[in-house]
Formats: sequence, structure tokens, C-alpha cells
Amino acid sequence: MGPRAVYDDAERRVTIMADSIVVVGAGLSGIIAARSLQAAGRAAVLLDKGRVPGGRLATRRVAGGTLDHGAQFFTVRSEAFGATVADLVAAGAVQEWCRGFNETDGYPRYAAANGMNALARTLAADLDVRCDVTVQSITRGPDGWRIATGAGTLDAPAVVLTAPLPQALALLDAGGTAYDPELAAVTFHRVLALLVTLDGAPAVGEPGARQLGDGLFSFVADNARKGVSAVPALTLHVAHGPSADRWDDPDDDVRADLLAAAAPWIGGARVVEAQLKRWRYAGPVIPRPEHGVTVDDGLVLAGDAFAGAKVEGAFLSGLAAAASLLEG
Repeated sequence: MGPRAVYDDAERRVTIMADSIVVVGAGLSGIIAARSLQAAGRAAVLLDKGRVPGGRLATRRVAGGTLDHGAQFFTVRSEAFGATVADLVAAGAVQEWCRGFNETDGYPRYAAANGMNALARTLAADLDVRCDVTVQSITRGPDGWRIATGAGTLDAPAVVLTAPLPQALALLDAGGTAYDPELAAVTFHRVLALLVTLDGAPAVGEPGARQLGDGLFSFVADNARKGVSAVPALTLHVAHGPSADRWDDPDDDVRADLLAAAAPWIGGARVVEAQLKRWRYAGPVIPRPEHGVTVDDGLVLAGDAFAGAKVEGAFLSGLAAAASLLEG
């Protein structure tokens, strides 16, 4: 089949093949769905509103430091994910970080060798990814589905929608596309993350992270000891309750209070720079049990609202979304 124009704006005109499946959201679920479709011989195009693919596989540079500020690590429990992780380890893209943070339990925790976003970019390297594209609605089109963006519209025979579920449902609402109303009952935790670059080693200790059961912070990671940052750099995730309590407060106030509370982890080092990151959809409070939902013929919802918020859950949801389209 010949190419089909995506955008009406001539200066931003893009083409896709007429049989391309559109994947909305270039987080891990979207990347894996597109990879699976491509491996099966189907053309797939990834659209994402961000500057780079990855979603919560996110890494930021702060004053010479490299800090993972979304997903911090992952484990392996399924054969499918294990096979992919083994390939990534062999390629040097993934490394075993430790086998327990507060105590050794023998179960591997993995991290990306150059930061979690580097892992996303590795997995998306051979895909057709279009960033800085804001999708506005999804509705039934003449030959499948019509995707409206800020620059025009495109038609596709099928769509995999992997944006955070509230955002995905808003796109369906905007296009008048019906879905099971129970999906709207899924709520998400909000998480604040404090990113701190230091002039010396923090007081975290081996293996470079702590999982905390109560208190202000839920996870503290030393990105240098993790093997990601060339200089000392701390990521501190705020627990769900305190994150919700402080969500609407000004950044400067929240950052100052979190820095003061982080003093025991900073130790004797000096703060070079500190930034605050907000994750509005950090993970579902109660995830859907299935790996994804078929809304209509050729329209599938996937992502971490399905099968859990962990990295492996997102991976398996992307696999399931692709499989449902290929089988259909």
C-alpha cells in the first residue's frame, strides 16, 4: 500500500503506510506493543507527546549527575520478560543491581546500565517513533480509527492506546468513543520525587538504595552507587500519602521541606542542585486484573493500569495488546 498523510499542516507533513497500526504512548507498554507488531510483520507507528520515548522509564541530568526519577529498578517473574532481560543483559544494556535493598533475599533487582530512559531508547531504536505529537481524540473512522492531533488527523486500521488510563479515556470521550464505565473507576497514586546532586557521597550505604515502609520517603537511591551517575546524585521518592498532601503546594516550598527532611540521607555532603519532579499518574491504586482491554474492534487499551504498575506488568500488557490485534 502507498503512504498516507498524517498531518494537514504542510510544514509538518508526515506520512505513514496505509496499513500502519498506531500506538499512542511511547512508554514501555507502547514500545513493547510496537516491537511485537513489527516482529509479526505489521507496520506500527508510535505517537507520544513527550520529547523522547520512555514514559516513566525516565532519567534526568542535574548539575552533572544522572538520576533515574521514575521507575528505579525491575524484577523478573515471567518467562517472556526473562528472555528479553537476558538479551538486554548480554547486550550490556541492563545489569543486576543487587539482591535486596534493606537485606539480601537472593532475588535479583535489575537496573539499566545508563539510566532507565536509555533502556527505553534501546528498545525503541528500530521503531517508528514520533515525539512531540499531542493526540486530542480517537473515534471510529471510515476504515478503522481516526486519530486527531494538534496538527491534523490520521486514519489507522487499529490503535493501541497506552497513555495513563485517565488520559486514554479522555481521548475516547473527546472522540465520542464508548467504553466500559468501570474503567473510569481506576484511580492513580501521585508521587513527588526529589532529585539532588551532591559534592560527596550520600549516607545511603550498600547497595545504594533503601525501601522505606513508613515515613515521608518510600524509596531512596544513590544513582552513583547504582552505576548510573558519574557524580553523587540522590533520588528520593515521597510516599503516596505525603505526595497527595503536598501535591498542590508551590514547588519551592515543597523542595525546601523535602531537602530538610532528606538531611539524614545527604549526610555530610553539600547540595549542588535540587529539583522537584511530579508524577501525576505514578501507578494505579488498584490495577485491573487483565493485561489489557479491547474497547472495540481494532482498539485496545494497555499500560500499567492493567496487570500492575511494575515494569514487568507494563511489558506484559504491551505484549498482550499486540497479541489481541494480531489474533483478531
